[in-house]
Amino acid sequence: MSVVNEEEVAAGTQPGAAEPDGGGQGAPQRPKKKRGWIWNVVLVAIIALGMWSLFGIAGEVTDGEGMTFKEAVSGMNAGGVALLAAVVLGVMIVDCLKFCFVNKAVLGRVRPGVAIKTSFLGKFYDNITPFATGGQPMQIYYMTTKGVNVSLSSAVVLIRYFGSIYAFTFIGAVCMIVGVSVGVLDGVEGAALLQAAGWVGLFVNLIIPVFIAFFVFFPRFAMKCTTWFINVGVKLRIVKNRERVMAKALKTVDDFVVSFKLIAKKPLWLALFVLCCLAENFLTFSVPFFVMNALSCDMDGMFFTVLALNVFTTFGVSFIPTPGNTGVIEGMGVLAFSVAAGAALAWAVFFWRVAVYYVYILTGIIMTVFDLIAKNIRAARAAKTAADDPPAHMP
Repeated sequence: MSVVNEEEVAAGTQPGAAEPDGGGQGAPQRPKKKRGWIWNVVLVAIIALGMWSLFGIAGEVTDGEGMTFKEAVSGMNAGGVALLAAVVLGVMIVDCLKFCFVNKAVLGRVRPGVAIKTSFLGKFYDNITPFATGGQPMQIYYMTTKGVNVSLSSAVVLIRYFGSIYAFTFIGAVCMIVGVSVGVLDGVEGAALLQAAGWVGLFVNLIIPVFIAFFVFFPRFAMKCTTWFINVGVKLRIVKNRERVMAKALKTVDDFVVSFKLIAKKPLWLALFVLCCLAENFLTFSVPFFVMNALSCDMDGMFFTVLALNVFTTFGVSFIPTPGNTGVIEGMGVLAFSVAAGAALAWAVFFWRVAVYYVYILTGIIMTVFDLIAKNIRAARAAKTAADDPPAHMP
């Protein structure tokens, strides 16, 4: 991810900034899709694997006594469904608000339409790429097509990215530590696996936040540690190019510092942004509880238990390189939520995945189709205008 110096970003200009139509020298090119049909087939296969693992493991856990789809739907309560819908919508709104607040701090304008589409584009491409790597490039590209130059687009996207990482790991660490202390894993199928994988996932997700924090507050010590780790990697033949890896590590820190300085100058928008980051992750982790509540499961006093179990599940598969951790997270979810969902276990996990994963894929597909239709309509209108008003012939 490329972020230029702070003066260029703060000024809002740079040579070759993108024009509103996405042109302009120096504007980022739309990420190319090589052999996209192959990746689509792979994605469908991974999703199918996830569904197979979900219902297969759920069947074993419930000894074949699980509900049918008809029984699960008929047992839903209207109040619970409405509350679940409100939570899912709340997650979407809060993520859009993050972009609105960052836009206000960096661009000086909220631009709600751009914020909403930037949010959903990021969610869509994050959910169809390994390790959620596709969202940021597409968000930056989209913002440049709306007249925001590369520097500002990168700053907005990176602020949201770093804020989300810190909120995700903070809430995750708190819930896991408190969860273990109050025994949320007691009686859970595969508790040892969930706990071990969860702590490993938390460690992996803490690498970037801790790395950045050390460079910001203890730069000399952090440089020595980073150099030592890179040298070890070279000796183990894990790292092939010492200079390139070091440059990439330092650039990550520089991107964070430059981006953070921009929003730090606007404390009100920074505070609202941080609250949105925390709220989005908290609501997302709580979705399984509201799914089970909608399915009329007995959830009395189970809110934090289900929340913490979801944290263990999410962190426990966060290092799996499949899109949305599909194929593994469903099985882990079945193990985690078996203590609360009862006979509705399979459908609880299924609707949870719909609410936090498949809904964004569906939304992204709808947006892509709509954009394609709109593009074709504009092209047809342009062709008609050109035909109705032909250029004058030279004498």
